[in-house]
Amino acid sequence: MLRNFGGPGPTVTMLYVLFLENADELSRVLKERLALGDLDGVRLAAHSAAGAARTAGAGRVADLFGSVEDAALRGDAAVVRRDTGALDHALADVKILIARI
Repeated sequence: MLRNFGGPGPTVTMLYVLFLENADELSRVLKERLALGDLDGVRLAAHSAAGAARTAGAGRVADLFGSVEDAALRGDAAVVRRDTGALDHALADVKILIARI
């Protein structure tokens, strides 16, 4: 995102803040759907979050959400749980990097 907007500035900062808010909310919804056994709801939340993460340049987060989406589509709840567990750490890493901008 920094390259697309010519470096850090108010627009980039605002977009990263929006990304983090949305990613946190989608992660929350994903976990809620998983707790209810709703793999289709998990898939939808993961799909939305993966696209947002790719746009923000958060590759690891995008890959994890993408893996969750694929696993949910296959009905593989074990992989969904595994990769959902890794999301908190990956999002925390992204937050640290964004805070440095």
